[in-house]
Amino acid sequence: MTSIDVEKQTRLNVQKERCLLFELQALRTLQMHKHTPQPKIMKIKPRSSFLVRSGFTLIELLVVITIVAVLASLVISQANKMMADGRKLQVQTVIKDLRLAITSYQVEYNRWPVNPSLLAASSGGADIQALATDENSGLVSALTSITTSSSSGSSSGTTNLNPKDIKFIDLPIARNNRFGLVNAQPPFKLVDLWGTTYFVLLDTNGDKQVTNPDLKNSDPKISANPMSPPPQMLPQEIAIYSWGQDLQQFTQDDVVSWRSK
Repeated sequence: MTSIDVEKQTRLNVQKERCLLFELQALRTLQMHKHTPQPKIMKIKPRSSFLVRSGFTLIELLVVITIVAVLASLVISQANKMMADGRKLQVQTVIKDLRLAITSYQVEYNRWPVNPSLLAASSGGADIQALATDENSGLVSALTSITTSSSSGSSSGTTNLNPKDIKFIDLPIARNNRFGLVNAQPPFKLVDLWGTTYFVLLDTNGDKQVTNPDLKNSDPKISANPMSPPPQMLPQEIAIYSWGQDLQQFTQDDVVSWRSK
């Protein structure tokens, strides 16, 4: 062989070795690629129609309106109840002040602030009937300290039931004939928040008790409660009540001095 043939043979061998190395490298790369974990491709789900759309359906609007209406009715009912309780509390305050004033008058004069003619009308040793805080009873005029109140009512003539001119109670002037003194001058009339007079029971026979008005109450829970039946007589010398908002006597709505409700 000539030198030229040897050189050609050498080149061929080099080319074969290169081909073998390339194939070996490719095989290794393929094997490594198989063992390498492939990255997961996240699939993006299409947005649902609920997220894409805007606004409310008719049913949803009706549900919301119904809920709002129910909540509003609850709030209004509670507000009305709170206002009614507030009015009763105001009337109870006047009743307590009126009872204290009558007690103070009885201690000062050793008699009740009532026209003598009304006391003389009672018979059989029984207490007189419930007195209204109007012009005829003279009760309100006797408890006020106004010099011009020398007469205590149309039926009392010139009898002055408060000669010492002592102010036993401070009462406001009524507005629109409600809650206070109706007349600007004596004889006075005292009305509650609903424009009716108060009613006063007095122990005029001296037995330290008065008839219980609850016995005539139209509500059986008050007049005939089996768990707590009302007594025939109240162990009090003074009992005062108002007809309440319904303007009817002897009902559950009455505001009284001898029980909290």
